[in-house]
Amino acid sequence: MSKKLHPLAVLVQAAKYIKDNILPFAFLIILQRDKILTYWWIGLIIVGISLFFAFIKWQTFRYEVTEKEIRIKKGVFKKENSFIQLTRIQSIQIDQPFLFRLVRLARLRIETAGGTGMGAEVDLPGILMKDAHELKTMLQAGESLSIEETPERKNIIKTLKVPTSRLVIAAALSANFGYIFAGLGVLYEYVDDLINPWIQNAYEQIITQSIVAIIILVFFILCIAYILSIILYVIRFGNFVVERYEKHLQVQYGLLNKRSLTVPFEKIKAITVEEGLLQRLFGWGAISLKVVTSDLEQKVYLHPFLKKKEMVDVFSDYLPTYHYLEYKPNVVRNYVWYKLLYVFIPACIAVVAISFWKVQLVWGVVILFLAAWLLTWFGYRQGGVIMTREFLSVRSQFITRKTTIMQRRKIQDIKVKASSRFWKKGWRYLIVSTMGLGSSYGVGYLPERIWKPIFDEVTRWDIKKDKV
Repeated sequence: MSKKLHPLAVLVQAAKYIKDNILPFAFLIILQRDKILTYWWIGLIIVGISLFFAFIKWQTFRYEVTEKEIRIKKGVFKKENSFIQLTRIQSIQIDQPFLFRLVRLARLRIETAGGTGMGAEVDLPGILMKDAHELKTMLQAGESLSIEETPERKNIIKTLKVPTSRLVIAAALSANFGYIFAGLGVLYEYVDDLINPWIQNAYEQIITQSIVAIIILVFFILCIAYILSIILYVIRFGNFVVERYEKHLQVQYGLLNKRSLTVPFEKIKAITVEEGLLQRLFGWGAISLKVVTSDLEQKVYLHPFLKKKEMVDVFSDYLPTYHYLEYKPNVVRNYVWYKLLYVFIPACIAVVAISFWKVQLVWGVVILFLAAWLLTWFGYRQGGVIMTREFLSVRSQFITRKTTIMQRRKIQDIKVKASSRFWKKGWRYLIVSTMGLGSSYGVGYLPERIWKPIFDEVTRWDIKKDKV
C-alpha cells in the first residue's frame, strides 16, 4: 500500500518555500520598513500561497516499499514515477532539523549508487520518527518489521561516544575556516544590528592611527569569530555516537539538527585519516568515511577527534573491512621547487601592486607569502602512496594532512599525468577514484619506481576482474 507523508509535512514544506524566497521580500521590507504595518496583508498572501503549493505537493506525493524496490510517485503538472531497487542502496540517513523537531517529524534520505549529486534519490521530508526508524529497519532486514519487534539495538557490538570536552578541543585545534567564516557572519549580523554606530565611530578613530591599531582590531574580531566557530562546531557534532552492528555502522550527532546515518560496511568506499596542522603537533586526528551522498558539504565522521595511537584500535573495532596503514612519504622531492615558484610569482605581483597603494601593507603580504611558502614546502614533501595486497593508500597535505585508504576492488579509475618535461623524466602525478562525487584522490609527482608497479598492478587486476 502506498503512503503519504505526515499531514504536518505541509507546514514544513510551506516554511521551506518561504525561507527559499525570503531574500527579495526582506529587501523590500528594508526599503519600505515604515510601511510594514500598512501592507501586512501581503505577508498573509505569501503564507497562503506557500501553504497552498505545499498542500498540493503533499497531496500528490506517494511512496511504497516492496520486497525488491522503493516506489515514488509525485508531481502536479509534471508527473514522475521512480523505482529504486533495494540492492542499490548505499546509505540511509535520518535527519531531524530544528523545524522538524518542533512538529515532531523526521526526514529520511536514501542514497543510491546512481545518485547525481543534485539530491538524494529517495527523500521523505516529513514522516514520524517512529516510521522513519521502521522504514530503515525494513530496508536493512529486507522484510516488514515494526520498530518494537526488531532486535536491532540488542545486536550492537560496540558503542563509541565522543564527550563534549573532546569536541571543544577538536574545534579549537581544527583551524576549520568554514566555521570561522560562519562565526564572522554571525558576528557581523550582531554588530550590524545592535552596535553598528559604535563600531563605525571606533573604526574611523582607529583607521586614522596606525597599522598596529588596525592589526589589533582585526585580531580582536578574529578571536571572537574563533570562539563562535567552536560553539557552532559543538552544536553541529554534539552528542556524537557511533554504534557498530554486524553488517553496518550507525552514526548519530547534532544538538539542534539531529542526524542519524546508517552505512553498511560493504558500501564504504574509502577511509580518510585527517590531521590538521595544530592537531599533528599534539598527536591528534580525525577519521572520516567516504560514502555515496548527494550532500558534498556533509562529511561523515567515524570519529571527529582522537589520539593518533587510538586509531589502530578504532579501525579494528569499528572498521573490520579496513586496516590502518603507516608509511613514509615517497614523492619526487625536487618537484617542490616548481610548486614554490607558483607561490612566489603571485606574491611578487601582489607586493608590487600594493606598494603603489599602501606601502605599510606590503609586510602583511610578505608574511602571508612566507606562510604559504612553508606550508607548500612541508605539505608537498608529506605526500606519498602505498599499495598492499588488499588496499591502496594515498597521502597529500597542504594545511591538513589527509591519508585515504581504499580497498583495491573498489577502485573505479586510476590514471597518471604529467607535463612533457616531467613525462620524459619518468615523473607522474597519480589520481585514484572510487564511486561517488568528490571521490578522486591525487598525490604529488612520483618517481617511476613508485607509480609504475602500482599502475600496472591495478590495471592488470581490473582486467582480471572484468573477466570474472
